[in-house]
Amino acid sequence: MSRNERRQRHAKRRLIATLALIAALPACDTLLDVQDPDIIEPDQLRTLQGASALYNGAIGEFALAKDGAAGGPGSALGLVQAVGWFSDEFSFGGTPPLIRAMDLREMDPQNASWDQMYQNLHVARVSAEDAASLLQEVSGGADPRIGELYAVSAAVHILMGEAYCGAVPFSRTEPEIEYGMPLSTDQIMDRAIERLNMADQAAGGSARIANFARVLRGRALLNQGNYAAAASAVAAVPTDFLYETVHSTNSSREENFMYVDNWELDRYSVSNDEGGNGLDFATAGDPRVPTEYVGVSRFDSETPMYRYLKLTSRAAPVETASGNEARMIEAEAQLNAGDFAGWIATINAARGTVGMDPVPDPGTQDARVDLMFRERAFWLFNTGHRLGDLRRLVRQYGRAASSVYPWGPYHKDNLQRGMDLSLVIPGNEANNPNYDLGDCRDGEA
Repeated sequence: MSRNERRQRHAKRRLIATLALIAALPACDTLLDVQDPDIIEPDQLRTLQGASALYNGAIGEFALAKDGAAGGPGSALGLVQAVGWFSDEFSFGGTPPLIRAMDLREMDPQNASWDQMYQNLHVARVSAEDAASLLQEVSGGADPRIGELYAVSAAVHILMGEAYCGAVPFSRTEPEIEYGMPLSTDQIMDRAIERLNMADQAAGGSARIANFARVLRGRALLNQGNYAAAASAVAAVPTDFLYETVHSTNSSREENFMYVDNWELDRYSVSNDEGGNGLDFATAGDPRVPTEYVGVSRFDSETPMYRYLKLTSRAAPVETASGNEARMIEAEAQLNAGDFAGWIATINAARGTVGMDPVPDPGTQDARVDLMFRERAFWLFNTGHRLGDLRRLVRQYGRAASSVYPWGPYHKDNLQRGMDLSLVIPGNEANNPNYDLGDCRDGEA
């Protein structure tokens, strides 16, 4: 993170120096004396048009960090795909061992394959907050996009708090370098809620942004085990609400790389009973996770390849927050309050919205927790939630990790799965004087 921030700062200095040099050149009275349309003066950003450009850029950075991209500046695999491999959602159908390490849950901080993804997440949150601050300045606070940007920053915090070991630092470079201290999962959720408070104040009457912030608040509170408050936070969210990151084929940086990896490269296959404890995502015949079996991977000629049929093209959007998630938050609160009749009614009302039959109350607490997390897993498949839920099963519900995560023999190469329970922070973060690689507790949920 810190190396990337220094790179950005040096780039900004070079830009300012270049602009100064251009200004010092002698004027010419020729047809070649034209302004370069690709150069934006720093002061030009302090307008509504400039702030709008930063808004669009920040939303794009969020989509890149969360969903990944095949090309362009900062291109890398996204966190949703990493979480899909690390948990029981997707299996790795490729061969490169440095990427396979994510599916094996055996990560090395020095594995550079995942450094860019980590940097992209930090770039996304800083970009969102900086764009929100500028929009606040130039619009007088009357632009609802301000609220959306603070909610995006909160979303990045939540995603990182759920995925990474409980010691994540959050640094900044402007107006000067401020190195972050490693924060626990609870502390990260507190930071997310602070930004959601700012989002609430700046939503500008937009129901879309208000509901986005409500679902994120419920998610953060759920991660802290504050079930009743989480349910209260999402109570007003309509079931048909949906906030997505969008993609397009305008450039490789804007494309949905998960589609490419699942449909074109055969590296990303929907899993089925992975590692003994995984759910039957690929073969359940569940309309929430539609799949198609197409044979073995063309990449490794071994891994069973199941297409995920909601990834329809390189322009396919990816869900970030939804009314279905709000209903599952309410259901989990009911379960923890002992309202079993209300809990199963909420579960079945949600299932009814997609034409699924109701399920009975299984009758025991352990079986109810199993059903609760199965319903969450199918509603929130391929959205970046699953690893956080596996960690919560261990942390909040007292389950043994060996009964929750894919465990034991790997599906190929005669390998055994690792013991990591969360993503590790890349070694480059050791440039932060407040952080030590030993701070990363990747063996804990």
